[in-house]
Amino acid sequence: MLTPVRSLPLAAVSSALIAVIISLMLAAPSVAFADAIGDKRRQAAAIQAQIDALDTKASIADEAYNQARERHSTLSARAAAATKRVAQLESRKLVLQEALGVRADQMYRGNGSLGMLAMILSSRSLAEFSYTVELMTRVSEGDAAMVSQLKQTETEARVVQKVLVASRTEAARQEASMASSARAVRGQLAARTRVLAGLDSDIKALIAAEQARQAAAAQARYRALLARRRTGAPPSGRSPAGGNPPPSGKAATAVYWAEKAIGKPYVWAASGPNSFDCSGLTMWAYQHAGVSLPHSSRDQIHHGASVSRSNLQPGDLVFFYSPIHHVGMYVGGGYFVEAPHAGARVQITSLAGYGHFAGACRP
Repeated sequence: MLTPVRSLPLAAVSSALIAVIISLMLAAPSVAFADAIGDKRRQAAAIQAQIDALDTKASIADEAYNQARERHSTLSARAAAATKRVAQLESRKLVLQEALGVRADQMYRGNGSLGMLAMILSSRSLAEFSYTVELMTRVSEGDAAMVSQLKQTETEARVVQKVLVASRTEAARQEASMASSARAVRGQLAARTRVLAGLDSDIKALIAAEQARQAAAAQARYRALLARRRTGAPPSGRSPAGGNPPPSGKAATAVYWAEKAIGKPYVWAASGPNSFDCSGLTMWAYQHAGVSLPHSSRDQIHHGASVSRSNLQPGDLVFFYSPIHHVGMYVGGGYFVEAPHAGARVQITSLAGYGHFAGACRP
């Protein structure tokens, strides 16, 4: 037999229906809100990728600028030295020419070789004759030496003049290259600023929060590294190279100054003390250790012994990308100090989580 269906009271049906409607009304905004947040996060990630690409282009242009500036400075110094040397040679030429003119006048007034012959024939003894001949020989040798010096001076002056012209020409070319790179950097940074200016407040907040999270994580890693150094405990799960002891000597001084720069802003072409770009930071830190480095990551890799990644020690310089356009300083524990990019500050970064490793050197 079929069991008859009991009718629910009208009040109970109404209450259940209202509860379902209310739950649907509450759930709909929640789902919509979650979707909106997800969309914002995806937009923020896409924009961050765009900004990262602009930062990479700016970094490449920045290092090209630094390299051109280094070469321009070197060539300008070479041109200045050549200018000074040309002046010295010209002065030397004038002295020699004047001395030879005096000798020519003396020979003319003394009838040249006839005058010399007369001096020899007028000798009253063999000893006087020998002395006179020796004196005439020395005078002739001196004249010949002056003529030879004049020729050498003129030859060197021509060579130095060529160096001077070549140095000035190349310096002008480097200056033009430097200006072109500077325009490229400014263009990339302006594009970056425009991208950020066009963002709505939610996406700006998301990007700022992510940057703050990364900065906090970097500081936490740095504090942990310092704690390990104080206790002497090697970092867990690290290779022996990651547990290197604190450096000594010049490397220790460079590491000390690089760490003091943590928190300072990145500014392209800057080399301290209040702002830095990547190669400006390493150059500045090593200046305090008495080591001179060029303001260019592409050049710095050639200023020291090459070091493998597995044998890194604190103070070693680590380089990234191809072509190289980023450098940092290894500080031990698998971390390095870097001035990352525009909008960021000098920070500690994990080498393990950083791709595009291109090599290392020990200044």
